[in-house]
Amino acid sequence: MSLLKSFITSYKKKYINITPKFDKSLLGLLKKSKHTLLDDRLSPSINLAHLLDKLEVRVKEPMKVAITGQFSSGKSTFLNALLAKNILPTGITPVTSKVNYIRYGDELKIRVKYKDGRDEYHDIQNISRFTDQRKGVEDIDYLTLYAPLNMLKDIVFVDTPGLNSSSHLDTATTIKVLKEVDGIIWLTLIDNAGKMSETEVLQRCLQQYKNKSLCVLNQK
Repeated sequence: MSLLKSFITSYKKKYINITPKFDKSLLGLLKKSKHTLLDDRLSPSINLAHLLDKLEVRVKEPMKVAITGQFSSGKSTFLNALLAKNILPTGITPVTSKVNYIRYGDELKIRVKYKDGRDEYHDIQNISRFTDQRKGVEDIDYLTLYAPLNMLKDIVFVDTPGLNSSSHLDTATTIKVLKEVDGIIWLTLIDNAGKMSETEVLQRCLQQYKNKSLCVLNQK
């Protein structure tokens, strides 16, 4: 009898595809899709598996919203006002040269990610030392700022370098971020709105990202 049970179990495992039960949440629907699309009998590609894994990570994460615009359009000031905390460094000249992820955390602190893979944690008071382009931060990849604010449980804000920065690398970094986030707030100063340099950027990017974009006029 045990031999027969073993045979039946092996047969079911090989020839009968039993679909697990998934809940009706977005994550549950995604897991159900993965289960179907990655069936060995369909010979799924490694690339498909990788894309579905990335999508699952995004579903589990809070929504990401980038704050972008030309340099000195008040992106960091806007975020400070939104968070009701003066945490991000601001200035008349371009200041932010690194992508800053603002996430929920039990205490105020910053995580510095270096290009060589190193991680460091520092007190929030030292943030300008790692993000201000006037202080030489070429070896830093990006920063994550943790703050105990309930808003950040649902949204991760991304403070980006200016789109018309003198550094082409800054602009390229911002464009890469815009592709990855779920929403974009385009910030423009009332005195600069509609100027040629800004119009060119908006014409190039808004068509591609219009379904996840919101434009905000600053200093009105």
